[in-house]
This record gives sequence, structure tokens and C-alpha cells, in this order.
Amino acid sequence: MTKVGLCISEVELNDYLSGAISGKAKSEIETHLADCNTCLEKLVFAYEAVRDFNKTKKEGEKHMKPAWKRNGWLFGAILAFALSFLVHRYFVQLLVATILLGVKWIFDSVNARILIMIYNAWNKGGEHETNKILNTFKNRLP
Repeated sequence: MTKVGLCISEVELNDYLSGAISGKAKSEIETHLADCNTCLEKLVFAYEAVRDFNKTKKEGEKHMKPAWKRNGWLFGAILAFALSFLVHRYFVQLLVATILLGVKWIFDSVNARILIMIYNAWNKGGEHETNKILNTFKNRLP
């Protein structure tokens, strides 16, 4: 790879990718990219990085529930707990509801599901199966 003359800065490449430059500057950059493999590689790398970031972000947003939905059981438990002190007649029933909703919230969380998967894998195949589960989660972390 050889550099031809003065190479394009990252800021100019960013402006080129986003379409924020004029026609003359755009044609100058395209002419330079045709002759300079280094800048062309930088442009391709930047384009792929932005594309992968946007794809990951969109996939993550699809699977993410709003906070009030993720913690609905917790909000219910807090409400039942508060009502247990306000409505004396149903004190014990509301405390039981608080406990049940709290337990449901705990077991509905992702961490609890992961622990259950690891426990089931350990029962099924011992350490080998558990390592397969753990490696799957390690590969998904950034």
C-alpha cells in the first residue's frame, strides 16, 4: 500500500461518508481514493464499523424492553408493600403478594435465567456442559 501525496484526514472521510461535503470536495476525495489504497482502506474500515455499530444498536433496541416493563414485577411488589400499610384489613394478604411479586421479579431477571441454565447444564453433563454455556456468554460480551 502506498500513500499518494497528502492523504485525507479522518474528519474529511467522515464528512464524505455522511454526505456533508460539497460536490467539488467530493470529487477530489473520490479521485484521491482511486489512487490511494491506504485512504480507501480507512474509508472501508470506517464504513463497516459504522454499519456494524448501527446494526448491533438496532438489534439491541429490538430486544430491550422499557424499564417499566423489565421491572413490572418489582413495581407491583412495591405497590403491594405500600398498600399493606394503607389497607390494614388486607395487611397479610398484601405482604404475601409483595413476597410473591418480588420472587417473580428475581426469577424473571436475566441473571436468574443464566444461573438456571448453568445449573441445568451442570446436572446434564457436568463441567463440560457448563463450560459450553459460559463460553457462549463470553463470546457475546463486548
